[in-house]
Amino acid sequence: MVMCPPLADHVIKRISALGVEVVATKSEEEAIEAIREADCFYGRMTPALLENAGRLRWIQATSAGLDNYFFPELRRSDITLTNLRGIYSDVIADHVFAFILMFSRGMHVYHARKLKGVWEKGVDVIHLGGKTLGVIGLGGIGLEVCKRGNAFGMRVIGVDPAPKDRPDYVEEIYDPEDLRVMLASSDFVVVCVPHTGETEYMLSDDGQRAMKPGSILVNIGRGKVVDLAALAQHIESGHIGGAALDVYEEEPLSQDHPLWTMEQVLLTPHVAGISPEIQGRREDVIVENVRRFVSNETLLNVVDKEKGYVVAINPS
Repeated sequence: MVMCPPLADHVIKRISALGVEVVATKSEEEAIEAIREADCFYGRMTPALLENAGRLRWIQATSAGLDNYFFPELRRSDITLTNLRGIYSDVIADHVFAFILMFSRGMHVYHARKLKGVWEKGVDVIHLGGKTLGVIGLGGIGLEVCKRGNAFGMRVIGVDPAPKDRPDYVEEIYDPEDLRVMLASSDFVVVCVPHTGETEYMLSDDGQRAMKPGSILVNIGRGKVVDLAALAQHIESGHIGGAALDVYEEEPLSQDHPLWTMEQVLLTPHVAGISPEIQGRREDVIVENVRRFVSNETLLNVVDKEKGYVVAINPS
C-alpha cells in the first residue's frame, strides 16, 4: 500500500500487522515511483499517479468530499474508489445547528453589537418549533441534521434522488426535480450534497429566487452548489433573510466579497468537520478497509465513480 501523504506511525503499524507492506511517501514524485507495484493507494489520486499505477486495484480517499478525484481516466478505470463518508455526520450536523440556533436567537446581531460596544436589547427571534427545515441531500450528514430539526420540533422535509433511509422524522422526501417545491416551503434550507455534475450550482440565482422569502440558507456541503454572487444580491434585497456558510466556490473567500460585511451572514473557514473524535474514526475506517481488502470482503464507502458519491449502504 502506497500512502501520500503518510498516515501516523501507529496507523501504519496497524496496517502492517494485517500483512500489508506500506510505502510511506511525502511527495507525488516519490509516490509515482512507489505506485508502480502497488495494489492499493491512500491519498489524492492524480492523472500522473494513475498513469504509473500498473496493478492498482483500490484507492482510499483522504476525505468524504471527492473534488479533484474525478478526472476522465479515473472514471473510466476499473479501480475501486472509497471515501470516508460517515465519520463527520454528527459533528457537521452540530455545526449546522450552531448556525441555526444563532439565527433563531439573533446571536449574530448581538455579536455585531458587542464588537461595536453597543448595549441594545431587541432582535428578531425565530421560534424553531413548527418551522420547516428543508435538507438537500439525505446522506449521513443530512439525516443527522434532520434528527436535530425533529428534536427541536421542526417540520422536516428533504430532497434526495435515492434516499438510503426514509425515517419517520422526515415528513416528505422530494425528487431533485421538485427541489423548488421544497425551497418554497422551507424556513431554513441546509445544503448537504457533494459536488457533482447534477449538484453544481443547484442553488444558482434561479434556485435562490425559489426560496421562501426571508428564509435562511446554510451550506456545509460543497461550495460550488451555491452561487455566492447571487446569494449576496438576494440577501441585500431581503429576499433571503440570512446565510451561514462553511464552504465556498473558491477558498479562501475573497476578502473583497460583499458577504464579509453583511451582518446577517455567518462565515466559518471550512471547519465544520473538525472534532477530537474525527481522527480516530478516520483511522478506524482506513484500517478496516485494509482488512477487508486483504480478506477480499466488500469495502466500506465504495463510490460510484460516475455519480460521484457512495450509493450503497455499507455492509455490516
